[in-house]
Amino acid sequence: MARTEKLRTLLFRLGSFALGLGLLYLALRGADLRVIWEDLKQADYRWLAPLVVLTLLSHLIRAWRWRLLLEALPDANGRRRLTIARAFQALMIGYMVNYAAPRLGELARAASLSRTTGLRLSSVLGTVVAERLLDLLVLVLALLSVLVMLLDRWMELHRLFVAPWLQSGSLQLLAMGALLVLLLLGLGVYLGRRTPLLRRIGRRLRGPLAAFKHGLFTVHRTHRPVALTLSTLLMWGCYWGMAYLPLIMLHLSGTYGLGPAEAWILLVLGAVGVALPSPGGLGSYHYITVQVMVHLLAVPQAPAATYAVLTHGAQMVLYTLIGFVCLVLQGGHWRPPDDTGLEALPATFRTPSTSP
Repeated sequence: MARTEKLRTLLFRLGSFALGLGLLYLALRGADLRVIWEDLKQADYRWLAPLVVLTLLSHLIRAWRWRLLLEALPDANGRRRLTIARAFQALMIGYMVNYAAPRLGELARAASLSRTTGLRLSSVLGTVVAERLLDLLVLVLALLSVLVMLLDRWMELHRLFVAPWLQSGSLQLLAMGALLVLLLLGLGVYLGRRTPLLRRIGRRLRGPLAAFKHGLFTVHRTHRPVALTLSTLLMWGCYWGMAYLPLIMLHLSGTYGLGPAEAWILLVLGAVGVALPSPGGLGSYHYITVQVMVHLLAVPQAPAATYAVLTHGAQMVLYTLIGFVCLVLQGGHWRPPDDTGLEALPATFRTPSTSP
């Protein structure tokens, strides 16, 4: 059983890297790499320092918002170690892990904070899910704003992003997958009522699942909704600036007339690429960004690829370095406490402590 889970995890990671590399090839195919290199050398790197500051500020704000959710946990009362600094460290460790093992970064992030604060891991995981659901809500609203901005380009958007997905049969596969999940859940409930073993497993998981539920509903229970809303708006404002400054660095703002509105479009649609199951958005971010710049913003492929390479590469280097430093500050490894309820997680996520 353990070998099967390890093989499944390995295949998932290899598939994620293959997806990322394939999309990266599609994004850069046809672009002159020498032109990209020359554009990178001619960039105005005086804007690099403000970009780094804005990036760090955005994640400090995210750590602040996460702490607002963590403070709403029942077992968070009196936890003096629950600071923004610890939340920031765990956050950056999670980003670093995501580049090596897609989606495992969320567990690394939760386990790191659980280890340094003593909070139950399943509760912390619930707050991570709650925060991601909040991000999803904001992303949906942002996508609606982009659709309004591109009212005259709907046919082009459909041709670029919707039609290929529909033609590939992904919609049918998604519907079949959702139906299969519902059937399995129904079967599990039915068997759980009739099988003593499953009832015992359910009783064993009741505590961790209840803790996870507490974390998930921290958005509803927090007594600081104004701070939660403000932190979300400030964070997305920083992201907006992080998308705009590289346009100035690469002289795309003046040459092609790309301003804050175009930066917002790149930010929102690029976020869709980062959400795909590739290592840290590798390939998927590049592909969507290049397609948007070429087909919607009338930017040649080489400058578009340069923008995608610079924005993704700079963040990857920065997140990896800061995440490594944070990992060293925490002792070089992360391991959840014994009472975190880790057994509630799928076996794919139950990994031993890691070290760089």
